Amino acid sequence: MKLDKLKWKKAGTWLVSVLVAAMVLAGLFLSWLGTLVNCETSDAGEDAADTLCTCPMVQISLQPLGNFTQEEASRLKKELEQHLVPLMTDVGTAIDVLPNKPLADSLQNDAHTRYRADKIIRSLEKDANRQHVIVGLTHKDISVSYKGHEDWGVLGLSLIPKKACVVSTYRVKNRKDMWKVVSHEFIHTYFQYRHCPKDVPTCIMKDANGHADFSNKNGLCETCQKELLQCI
Repeated sequence: MKLDKLKWKKAGTWLVSVLVAAMVLAGLFLSWLGTLVNCETSDAGEDAADTLCTCPMVQISLQPLGNFTQEEASRLKKELEQHLVPLMTDVGTAIDVLPNKPLADSLQNDAHTRYRADKIIRSLEKDANRQHVIVGLTHKDISVSYKGHEDWGVLGLSLIPKKACVVSTYRVKNRKDMWKVVSHEFIHTYFQYRHCPKDVPTCIMKDANGHADFSNKNGLCETCQKELLQCI
């Protein structure tokens, strides 16, 4: 009988140890689950670097160039957080503003009348990558060789697969539409996505076709929303 009691006592101690270990493991597992973030939140907070995420993450850095001020870039940042970030439901997105950089004369065209958008992009791309897209911002007129024109004026430009792009206010009719042009070029750059295949008038990815008017564009059409998911 004493031997049986001793066996039961040892068995009970072993069982308690197993239960305690199981509880500790369960606690650790639940703690790990708690660190997973919902990728439909609008932006990555301060602790984003220490947080596991089930979706891609991208940092968008707004780079003011020349006389494009920090105040203007900060205002644009808020507009992008309000309008662009909600469209990025499957990509964790954070936006910051970089210190102002001068526009070097070497970035101008041969006639020194405009700045070459492609040269600006190449000057920015060394600090950009898949997870860090840099958007150059300028008030100066920018151009690129296009459809037989050596120096075609544009609102903005992206060069797939480079991870930087540039946007100018020079041809934007309404400054309130600036976030749409930036979003358009960012989507080209990050997703390596072309223009709206349905040519929907209200879609921000519709090809401007030489017309600098974004006033009636307000977001992504259903087709572009679906196709962007396949580009992640």
